[in-house]
Amino acid sequence: MKVGFRHRDILQFSLSWLLASAGCLAIEGCTGYVDRGNQPVPGTVASGTSGPSGGAGTGTSASPGATTGAVGGLGAGTGATAGGGANAGAAGVAGPGSSAGSPAAAANGPRDPGRVALRQLTSREYDNTVRDLLGTAQQPGLTFLNDEPAFAFDNNSDQQLISPMQAELYQQAAEALAAEAITAPSRSKLITCDLTIAGDACRQAIITAFGAKAYRRPLTLAEVTSYLALMAAAKAAGATPDVAVRTAVEAFLQSPNFLYRPEFDADPTSLSAHPVAPYEMASRLSYLLYRSMPDQPLLDAAAAGKLSAPTDVQAQVTRMLADPKATFSQDFSTQWIGARSLEAIQFDTTVFPGFTPALAASMKSELIGFFDDFVKENLPATQLLTANFSYIDDNLATHYGLPAVGAGGVKKTSLNSPQRGGLFTMAGPLAVTSYMTRTSLVKRGAWIMSEFLCQDPPPPPNNVPPLPTDTIMGTQRQILEMHRASPACSVCHVIMDNLGIALENYDGIGAWRTNDSNGAPIDANGVLGTSIFNGGKELSSVIAADSRFIPCVSRKMLGYALGRIPLATDEPYVADIAANTSNNPPGVRDLLTRVVASDPFNMRHGEP
Repeated sequence: MKVGFRHRDILQFSLSWLLASAGCLAIEGCTGYVDRGNQPVPGTVASGTSGPSGGAGTGTSASPGATTGAVGGLGAGTGATAGGGANAGAAGVAGPGSSAGSPAAAANGPRDPGRVALRQLTSREYDNTVRDLLGTAQQPGLTFLNDEPAFAFDNNSDQQLISPMQAELYQQAAEALAAEAITAPSRSKLITCDLTIAGDACRQAIITAFGAKAYRRPLTLAEVTSYLALMAAAKAAGATPDVAVRTAVEAFLQSPNFLYRPEFDADPTSLSAHPVAPYEMASRLSYLLYRSMPDQPLLDAAAAGKLSAPTDVQAQVTRMLADPKATFSQDFSTQWIGARSLEAIQFDTTVFPGFTPALAASMKSELIGFFDDFVKENLPATQLLTANFSYIDDNLATHYGLPAVGAGGVKKTSLNSPQRGGLFTMAGPLAVTSYMTRTSLVKRGAWIMSEFLCQDPPPPPNNVPPLPTDTIMGTQRQILEMHRASPACSVCHVIMDNLGIALENYDGIGAWRTNDSNGAPIDANGVLGTSIFNGGKELSSVIAADSRFIPCVSRKMLGYALGRIPLATDEPYVADIAANTSNNPPGVRDLLTRVVASDPFNMRHGEP
């Protein structure tokens, strides 16, 4: 009598056995840990099996403790030079006053490319990776738990954690993806030999080829042996040859080597900096520019040892940016500006009846097309704020009061309007820094401070009631005066509010206006240090000329590329990335290529 079996039972048995085996899923010699920033890692990280996805480490892991330091408070005074205020801060960039924690001081400090955190695939990276690995149209990442951003980006290792619920979602995704992989037409991509005739040789060929792509590196002999043993266990339990392959695919998709991007060291405690290995560089490049696994040219270059010379790496960057699969412009720009979820923003339709899903999509497309032009054409980074062109369609032309452009999508359009030009005057960024019923000079000012000057405002004092988020009485300038009346609030709000008020001619969804929601004439005069400005375009020119702006963009780009918050020891590299060339500001593509050429992107050391 033939004994029946349930596939899930086979997988649970086989995967538990495999996770406990010595060779396959343990990440030994990995130099990174799942970094929690200033949050201590409690005690030890146990080896073995935390749910179906397995453990991320094997043995003890010392708490990173407070290695990054607290972000510095605002410095006293309103000078134009950045300072670290009362606390030195992680990057020493938090204050408008002057102090030893300033970026200028840190830029001359010791150079250290730093450690590498153990980076987990984000939901978007997971979907892109399984698409390229399996050819699937499934997007299980849409069901995953939200990736919590840090330093504006969702790939920041400081916030990454696999919870039991996420582990279960990974298991469900692996089962659905593996089931599809062994059915036509996907089967021919995975199973390239006759499992019945070739037997073990065919199974080994499948494991070796698929595993090298799933792990983004060749498998070790021990890993191949373990997966073959897993398939043998499935077969012994009654699985067909195809189902045994499916079982192995499920295990691959739940392995830490797939779900994370581990980097290995023979001596993981050594503090001697050294270049990352070729396949690790291939993954760094691919997840920076594609947000997916390395393509075949990258894997071929890694196999040939052609990812160590700077010219080889830059050639790959040039090739990849020209590939339609490149997502750097889209992902970096929308996350940095905070406009990634524009379509999900809700406004009170009685106040802003013109805000529609179509207009939201046009706003996002404008930002992506605009930033992508800077990457492709290497336009000066300062012109991100002062450009006399944008990418608009007829939706935005109507919204901006401009002539129709007649394009099916957004089209590069010259701007001769005194109302528009650069990121600060785009409807998308203005919409995401507003409330449902009104603008917010505080949100807009804090956004400029944080994302363009890298000057994060400290949290408000305790017991300060927030301003209402709905319609309020009085002008925004009167609100500014209310903030200044409180000594505890004035040191921050005198900067934030002066920046935000310059954008008051743009309503909550970025349409131009001359009177605020209460009917009062708008006074858009503001001040930053010794600079006085009136309105969004003058503010844009002031921030573009600020000595903190290009270093801040460089810091954001470096943090995005590394998947961690830049530290004080990164400041010398930030200064290199932001440096002028022949007395001209660097282009946006210059910044990206310098990030890729920097030591923190190319090198690492272990943990003490």
